[in-house]
Amino acid sequence: MELQQEQRTMLWTLTMHAHDAASERPILNDPYAAELLARVDDPPDLGLSLGGNTPLICARAKLIDDIARGWLARHDEAVVLHLGCGLDSRVLRLDPGPGVQWFDVDQEPVIDLRRRLYPELRTAVAADVTDPASFDLFPADLPRLVLAEGLLMYLDPAGVDATVHGAMTRGSTLVADTVAPWVTWVAGLQPAMRAADTGFASSTADLARVAPRLVDELSLVDATATRTGGRTSTAVRLFALVPHARNAMVLQTYERA
Repeated sequence: MELQQEQRTMLWTLTMHAHDAASERPILNDPYAAELLARVDDPPDLGLSLGGNTPLICARAKLIDDIARGWLARHDEAVVLHLGCGLDSRVLRLDPGPGVQWFDVDQEPVIDLRRRLYPELRTAVAADVTDPASFDLFPADLPRLVLAEGLLMYLDPAGVDATVHGAMTRGSTLVADTVAPWVTWVAGLQPAMRAADTGFASSTADLARVAPRLVDELSLVDATATRTGGRTSTAVRLFALVPHARNAMVLQTYERA
């Protein structure tokens, strides 16, 4: 099964989760990543460029897990849309209760692979998140949590608009990471991104224009610095001192009334 462009990035994320879990000081400590990665044909070699992002990516996943876990503790009956789920084991890590309807949503080639690697799960749905009609597949009469990790920056502004408005029903919550405008340009210089023929197409400004009320924002640079130690933590803290660097990537929570 051949993955195209940004679809390949899910294998990068899975590999980072596995490497983190095997490290002396794990951040996410995903108990499923290594076993799943072992079942993937031709897993990626992250190299120095991508491998250096492991603490950031795992800090992001950890924060989203924590936010989602807290939200689920307040909602016994709810719908969770995990958009751009890739091969993430989040539904297993969080183990939602019987009143929660969880949907792992991604493009068809990704969902085909996910179903092969997670045959025990019945949560996967193939859908185009930029098509508003896709969201007719999901219940709209329950509190809804929308998780969009590592997704929105790959969509153009029109795609961000369509996804946010399609996913967010009344009373829903969106948790999404997004990048500063200058990061969209810098990311395009990364060899792995160019080799995958992909890149960032939108930024924090594009999300802010179309999303409802912002209720929280966390710097993922700060989150990485506080969850690492030694040289890594020092390097990240120094990077945060550069103007505009601290908010290079942020995790935002929005609510629709």
